[in-house]
Order: sequence, then C-alpha cells, then structure tokens
Amino acid sequence: MVIDFLPIQFLQSISLDELLQEEKLFYQTLHSYWQEHNYLTIKWWVLVTLSILSPFVWFIIVDKKRITEITAFGMFFGIIAIFLDSIGSNAMVWTYPVRLTPYLYPQMYPYDVGIIIIPFMLIYQLSGRTFKTFFFSTGLLALLIAFVAETTMERLNMYMEITWKNIYSFPIYWVIGLFCWSIIKIFKRIESKHNNQ
Repeated sequence: MVIDFLPIQFLQSISLDELLQEEKLFYQTLHSYWQEHNYLTIKWWVLVTLSILSPFVWFIIVDKKRITEITAFGMFFGIIAIFLDSIGSNAMVWTYPVRLTPYLYPQMYPYDVGIIIIPFMLIYQLSGRTFKTFFFSTGLLALLIAFVAETTMERLNMYMEITWKNIYSFPIYWVIGLFCWSIIKIFKRIESKHNNQ
C-alpha cells in the first residue's frame, strides 16, 4: 500500500471545526471497524491477556532489591518506544489491524509493554551491571524482537508494515536500550555522589 501525500501548496486552509468533524468521522469509523473486526475475537483476547499477564509475570520475577532502578529503566525505555510507536502509527509507516480499544494510542500498547518493554527490563536486570554484557544481551533481544516477534505479529495479522521494514527496527531497539542504560548509570552516579556528601 502506497500513501500519497499532497504537496503543501495544494492543501486548502482548514478550520478547527472542519478538523474536529473529520476527527469525529475517523473515530466513528474506527470504532465501527473495531466492533466488527476486533472486539471479542481470539486476537483481541490475546491482547487482553498480554496486557494483564505480562505485568504480573514481571512483578513476580523482578529483583525486588533493585525494583526502583529496573522500573526507571523500563519507564525511560517505554516512553521512548511508545513515543516512536505513536509517530510511526500516525505517520502510517505501520499499523495494527487488531486493537485492544479504538481509543488507546499507541494502537498496540499491549505489544509495546509485554513484548518489548518488559523483556528489555528483564535483560537490564540480568545483564545491566556491566556495559559489555548488556551491549550483547540487548543486541540479541533487539534481533529477536525485530525478526521473530514482529514477523510473528505480521503473520498473525496483528501488525502490518506499510513502508517500514523489520530491519529498521533492530538497530532502533538496540540503541534505545543502550541509551536508557546510559541514562540510568548517569543517574546512579549522581545519586551516589550526593549520598556520599
């Protein structure tokens, strides 16, 4: 599917009222699609299960002695991942044919949390103490998510690439993980410095 965008000079001025009318029509159409094709289907129940089960599993296996640090890593990772997912979805680079609800953005929040953010938090817990170990571990996880998880979601018709390719996801996941690791280490150094004063 190719998305054509009109050059700016061909666009007509649009009022806020017209914009709101178009948004209202979009959400009505989206809600109808969701009710007819998503709600109470097996794939919808997969999303519900993923939304509920993954945080519970994480809480059971997270290192409670480091829960604040690990959660902070996950929050940084999650903010970036969900922000990028919103941009990609709204720019129609990819889309999610199955949604938990028509009102939740990004569209695949359960996927972002259960398949991406929580696994990265667990990798941080297991191998985040040294950069070298984390570098290779997070690279492997990025590879698995980009080429196994995304491909599986595509085959299940729960994720659809429009102009995106899985190969683009791999370095992005990896870089986000390394960036968040660096942020946490900087914060820990600052905290340690102030605790020792």
